[in-house]
Amino acid sequence: MRIVVLGVLVLGSWSFTVQTAHAGSAREHKGSEAPLLYKEEFISVEENVKLEVLDWGGTGRPVILLAGLGYDAHEWDSFAPKLVPQYHVYAVTRRGFGASSAPKPDNTDYSADRLGDDVLAVMDALKLNRPILVGHSIAGEELSHRVTIN
Repeated sequence: MRIVVLGVLVLGSWSFTVQTAHAGSAREHKGSEAPLLYKEEFISVEENVKLEVLDWGGTGRPVILLAGLGYDAHEWDSFAPKLVPQYHVYAVTRRGFGASSAPKPDNTDYSADRLGDDVLAVMDALKLNRPILVGHSIAGEELSHRVTIN
């Protein structure tokens, strides 16, 4: 048995302009200088729980962006395209927010361990190897949980 601690880059006091794109599986945002294009998909992380994942593309090492508490993956709409020239950029909306599933709360559905496991499930589904994990606010807690791997 090994214990793995996920690496964390917490962007504590940054502020972001939240810009939500509209309609279609490949969405285009019209409010910036260049159109913002990304693919949206829903990844199952456990029975009856799917998370919204935005994929801006790119060809470099994968980067997963996690929003602060109360926000969804679209919080990164202005920032994510700036990373695309060097990375393959994804953003995940945690359970209970935005378009992701919101299971009825119990003692474990929204714990840091459960939210961290959701991130790992997205990584597995997308077949991402050693992505860079970036988050701010509450994302630091879910990215810092410990995972037991057999």
